[in-house]
Amino acid sequence: MINPMQQVVVAGRQSDSRAIMQALQQAGVLHIVPLEAQGFQTGPLSGQAAEDRRDAERLLARSESTLGELDAARVTRAPLPAEGEWSALIEQAATPASALTDRETELRADLDTQRSYGDVVAALARVAGSLDRSRRVALIPFTAQEASELQAAQDALKAELGDRFAIGSERVNDRLSAAIVAVLSADRDRARAALGKARLGELRLPGRFERMPLGDVQAAFADIARNHPQALDKVEADKRALAQQHGPTLAAIRDALADRVGIDDARAQTARGKYGFVLQGFVPDDRVPDLKRALDPFKQSAMFELHAADAHHGDGVPVQLKNSSYTENFEFMLNISDPPKYGTFDPSWVVAWFFPLFFGFIVADIGFGLLFLLASLWGLARARRGESLPIGLLGITLDPATLKRVGTVLLTMSGWSILWGILTGEFFGNVLEKLHVFYVNPELIQNIWGVRLAEGEEHAGGLIPILFPRVLPEFSNTIMLICIAVGVIFMLWSWALKAQLTWKHKHMHHFWEAVGMLGGLIGLILLAYVSRAGQDFGALSNFGNPLVLVMLLGFLVFVGGLFGARNPLMLIEILSNGGNIISFTRLFAVGVAAAILANLATDVGWSLGGTLPVIGPILGILVGLIVHVFLFVLTILGHVMQPIRLVWVEYLNPTGFYQETGIRYAPFAPAARK
Repeated sequence: MINPMQQVVVAGRQSDSRAIMQALQQAGVLHIVPLEAQGFQTGPLSGQAAEDRRDAERLLARSESTLGELDAARVTRAPLPAEGEWSALIEQAATPASALTDRETELRADLDTQRSYGDVVAALARVAGSLDRSRRVALIPFTAQEASELQAAQDALKAELGDRFAIGSERVNDRLSAAIVAVLSADRDRARAALGKARLGELRLPGRFERMPLGDVQAAFADIARNHPQALDKVEADKRALAQQHGPTLAAIRDALADRVGIDDARAQTARGKYGFVLQGFVPDDRVPDLKRALDPFKQSAMFELHAADAHHGDGVPVQLKNSSYTENFEFMLNISDPPKYGTFDPSWVVAWFFPLFFGFIVADIGFGLLFLLASLWGLARARRGESLPIGLLGITLDPATLKRVGTVLLTMSGWSILWGILTGEFFGNVLEKLHVFYVNPELIQNIWGVRLAEGEEHAGGLIPILFPRVLPEFSNTIMLICIAVGVIFMLWSWALKAQLTWKHKHMHHFWEAVGMLGGLIGLILLAYVSRAGQDFGALSNFGNPLVLVMLLGFLVFVGGLFGARNPLMLIEILSNGGNIISFTRLFAVGVAAAILANLATDVGWSLGGTLPVIGPILGILVGLIVHVFLFVLTILGHVMQPIRLVWVEYLNPTGFYQETGIRYAPFAPAARK
């Protein structure tokens, strides 16, 4: 749900503004919004306050860059020293840290150059011999991948210089050759032009190595390979020692400076006069006592006023979500967009309950559910230890808090997968069915679902009857009808929710659109039901059937909504929403396809298992496992994306969730809490 907000106006003496701001910052509950008032100064600070801010920003940048250089951004903070010592303490760490960073950069650059060009330079030096020190001869090194490139270079040089050149080469590895062209110094530019015509360029070494003779470069590279790793280890050890010595104090100063700059930013959002200031913001209902305690010491110099934020005009009102401990684990799945507008609704609980339910319905396999369970328990254990999880494929790292939420989501998904797997009797496909743990009882299926299985087909016995045999062809229509019924509920629910919200906010055009779409969808649903999906259109003329009358009433409501909303595109949109209902059959299609593939993988392994007495079962298990892994990786993206799509697109789009977004609640708080 969206946490109710109180709008706050604080007025006080200008001389106490910094102290009041500091108290509000320590409370960490007030979301400040800019305030403009005629006759008051607004915007950035000026005069001495602006100079003080610039000094604080300079020191803050210096401390942050130093902590970054020392890789000490997350160290435990020491007690804050006296303000007069801040600048000197920062420089005590910043000066040697900068020198070590420069030295580290130089060492790493030399090592990278040596690793990139070492073999090539060694080959070039052997080819050049002592010619690289000659003043009359110019050497032009280059590399080639194919012998044809060397021949092209020789042909181009001969056409340009005749016989006034020499070329030598040596193979560096299977894919590269190093070559040198020797010409008189006066012919250097003509030789370079000839190489250019052959689409070959001169090899230029980076940095200080460019003008050195090849023999000297080879010697320098040998020295780098021999000494630089130890020198780099020494630099890193010195940085660790410096971080240990100065990091905690530097972090405390950094946070204090960040808080000071934050206070100046907050003051810049107030309306200021010569003797007073006015501040405006929002605070959640349940944090009002914290706000009052923060302002209590300033009763004589400041006053404040609270009143409920306007839910009907939520523009500018920040949004804080307040959900149960279970639902808040799913909030990150909606963070791809801004939060919902204040005064609307929070769909987090819809995602929290229906996404894992739909996912479990699609997977519906005990074995795969157990794999998700193991993955979730591993992630939760890692989060409890305070460890992050880098995901190289996506280029992101999950911090422990996010990893805990992801682990909880996976845990819920695995629970629903196992539950639906028990109902379908699937364990890595039909493994347990082949072992006679699960079995199909035709009489039970008919009693529960009214589905008669094909006569003459034998079903093996077992211990546990399958209650939801989704892979049987006779059961396909039943699953499709269940999925369509879910789609009907969700689409009617989404438009009813839009009607309720638009009526609440008096957006009458959108209200009539929602009412019209509700009526039209009911009409379409009853049209399909009464005519048996188009098989008996004659039944639509039976006005003695109350469903036909309700259908006609629904279409009349749609026409009324069409004129009330003045939106002719509703004629197209009603068909699109009918298609959205059908989209819920994805739950059937994706799930059954995955189940059939899983059965196929098991059948392949099972058939191999019966070929040889000992090798057969082992080979069958290995092949079945490989096929299962391949098919699971191939289909897992659809298992995840289809339930998300049904909630994000089919359900949330009609509600207007993406059209009216809000501002995320960002309280004014100390840097250490952010």
